[in-house]
Amino acid sequence: MSTDLGAQYRAARIRITDLLSDDLADTPVPATPMWNVHDLLAHLAGTTEDVRDGNLEGVATDAWTAAQVERGRDKSVSELLAVWTENAPLLETFLSSPDGMAAFRAVLDVHTHEADLLNALDQPVVLPDEFLGWVSRRLIRDFDHQVADAGLDPVVVDASSLEVFRGRFGRRTAAEVCTYGWSADPEPYLDTWFVFGRAETSLGERTT
Repeated sequence: MSTDLGAQYRAARIRITDLLSDDLADTPVPATPMWNVHDLLAHLAGTTEDVRDGNLEGVATDAWTAAQVERGRDKSVSELLAVWTENAPLLETFLSSPDGMAAFRAVLDVHTHEADLLNALDQPVVLPDEFLGWVSRRLIRDFDHQVADAGLDPVVVDASSLEVFRGRFGRRTAAEVCTYGWSADPEPYLDTWFVFGRAETSLGERTT
């Protein structure tokens, strides 16, 4: 089933915009312990600036994102939201185009950080079913391929779409991932499961 990645990105951006205000700038974000709300937003807004300017060398590296945070340091949350609103349509239009899948990681990124922000603001981490269905299918398919490439036996993981998304992207501890329904001992699969490393401590996310 096809999905409109540009529409998904835009919807997440609008939800985040409605969620944030200047008084939340210094709120710590447990999922990204080096960042507060302002820093995380500077990254999101800065990504669309870099897309606009064609500054894609080192895309998604620590240096690339750190430059975005530094560039936005003197702007308020309101100003960063305005920058994001101004520049995002270019990315969203590309994401909705036939070639948009080339930038699908931007959709993963914005939803990852939407969930990070909801948790930071002590709100339930709830994401749209359309996005979760799309991303969980992709992440499980990729995991199955990676398991085969690692020479491991096939394994079935029974977990909600949200847990697959948050778990694979390092927002769960190894102990939390081991509580999923695994058809085999999960320990040999954990290094393959985590895309961006594992959380050291539980984020304590509420999902309802």
